[in-house]
Amino acid sequence: MAIWRCTLAALGLWLSAQSCAADGCGPYRVGLREYPRLYQRAAAGQFGGLDKDFFDALAERSGCKLEFQLESQPRLWMRLARGDIDMASWVVPSEQRATVVRILPIMGGRMMAVTWRDAGIKSEAEFLADPALRAVAISQALYGPGYDPLLAQLRTQGRVSDVADFDIAWRAFAGRRVALMLAYPWSLAGQPPELMAQLQLSDWHAAETATTSGLALSRKTVREADAHKLEQALRAMRLDGSLAQLLARHLPAGTVRLLPP
Repeated sequence: MAIWRCTLAALGLWLSAQSCAADGCGPYRVGLREYPRLYQRAAAGQFGGLDKDFFDALAERSGCKLEFQLESQPRLWMRLARGDIDMASWVVPSEQRATVVRILPIMGGRMMAVTWRDAGIKSEAEFLADPALRAVAISQALYGPGYDPLLAQLRTQGRVSDVADFDIAWRAFAGRRVALMLAYPWSLAGQPPELMAQLQLSDWHAAETATTSGLALSRKTVREADAHKLEQALRAMRLDGSLAQLLARHLPAGTVRLLPP
C-alpha cells in the first residue's frame, strides 16, 4: 500500500506540474529582422532598437516567455508558415498573410519612393515610362496598397531586384545599381548629410492610406489563450502611454502614428 501511495503521490505531482506548464505562456520564438532603428547591431556587437524594447515590455506585461531569433525576411515567412517561428513584428497585413498569422495592428507610416535628385524622376508614371530604370525590394516584404501594385507591375517587366534584407537593398541603391528604393523616411535617418542631400523622397501615393503594420502571431502555434494575453498586454501598453513612449524613443517625431486598438 505504501508503494501505491507513493506512486499516486508522484503521479499527482507530475499532473500538477503538467498543469502548471500548460498554464504558462510560451516560450514563443520571435523572428526579428535587421532594420534601421527597429533591430540593429551597435558598435559593440549587441543588438538593440525598438524591437528589443518592445518585446521586453510585452513579455513583462503578458507574462509570456519570448525567445529571439534573427532571420531574413524570406526565411521568416517560410518559417512562420511551417510553424518554426511563432511571432514577428511590424508585419504589413494582407489576405494571404491572414491565413498564416493573426496581426494585431500597432502603427501606421508613410512609405516613400527614394530616388536620386540628379535622375530627375518626378513621378511614378515617369519611372514606369523608362524601361531602363530598375527598383530594389526586400523579398516577401509588403510596402502598402499603393506601392505593392507598382512592384508587381515592375516584376512582370523584369525590373525589380529582390534581395534578402534592408542592408542589401540599401547597398544596391547607394551603389546606383538601381534607381528606386521604397523605404520609411526614418529608416534613412543617420545617413551622412551630404548623401541625404542627393536623395529625393517622394510620396507617390499620398492619396492612399498610410501603410499599417503590427504584431503577427502564428495561427498554427500560438494558443488562443496566449494570443488573448498578448493582445491585452498590448492594449494596456497603449492605454498607459508606454507604447507611444517606445515609438517616440526610437522613431523621429511625426513619422509614424499609433493605431487605435
